[in-house]
Amino acid sequence: MLARSLAWWVPVLLLGAWNNAAYAVQTEPTARLVVEKRYGEALRAINARLARNATDPVALAASVDLHVARGEPEDLQRARAEAERCVRASPDSSPCAEALGNALVAQARAGGVFAFVRNARATRDALERALRLDPVSYRVRVSLMRFYLKTPFFLGGSEVRARELATEARFTDPDLTRLMRAMVAFEEGKLDEAEQHILAADLREYELVQGSQRELLLTLASAHLDAGRLTQSSRLFQELSRRLPFSEHGSYGLAQVARAQGRLADAALQLEKAAAIAPRPYVYKSLGEVYEARHDRPRAIAAYQAALRGVPPLARSDQAQLTAHLAQLRRH
Repeated sequence: MLARSLAWWVPVLLLGAWNNAAYAVQTEPTARLVVEKRYGEALRAINARLARNATDPVALAASVDLHVARGEPEDLQRARAEAERCVRASPDSSPCAEALGNALVAQARAGGVFAFVRNARATRDALERALRLDPVSYRVRVSLMRFYLKTPFFLGGSEVRARELATEARFTDPDLTRLMRAMVAFEEGKLDEAEQHILAADLREYELVQGSQRELLLTLASAHLDAGRLTQSSRLFQELSRRLPFSEHGSYGLAQVARAQGRLADAALQLEKAAAIAPRPYVYKSLGEVYEARHDRPRAIAAYQAALRGVPPLARSDQAQLTAHLAQLRRH
């Protein structure tokens, strides 16, 4: 579940404007609803704003966030359409430019290498414009750094630029800098240093980069789990659960640690918590495996059925395998 995300590049702009500006600002309420996965409330808030103004840039940008967060195939097409509509209606809006960049990133992540290459220039242009229009946007700043770190140099990647983006925020926003330095250290393979930076960062005021915080903690915790360092893995998954209670990944990770230790009852409890936060198919699949290992066939069947009904759906090969296994389980 922890594949590294795609990211994109934009040149560093307007350095002087950043010297006395703080990046942590109050998050727009609709964007917060999306971050907290309160999608129904977010949709109602977006529709209410659009009913008053059909080209409201805040509402259109939030709509893109919502489509990207839900992540279904039709959502990604809608996200790009909404973002392009936002840019056409408000060409001087940083949120609209950023929304287009985010929609293109999401499409590239879903489409693989060819989509990445095809979208790179357009994404760069969109995020470059977003930064120029709002040079203190901390979410754009982090997105740009991710591009620098993960993109080949011939498409604009640069570790030097990434470090510059982190350093520029050190006086006004030291906690944001800690997150960004953790991301740089991780990409350089310095896992201990990355862990130190991320654990020292207080990112409660930076709600819109919770995804980056989650991914880094999740990746570090999973690296410990894969290496058999279960105590360290559990500690980081607990930290993830504490910092981001709206994410299922903390509980899901603690369940995997419990499974590795043979504590199946605890694993089931953590997976039930994860499913209550986000009823994802992979959570239910793991829950079914735990119940099956505990010889609780009815609950295992129910969990597998939920996995097959869930969205976004499992890969076709996983669906086929799980369907066959479920049929076999029912016969016994």
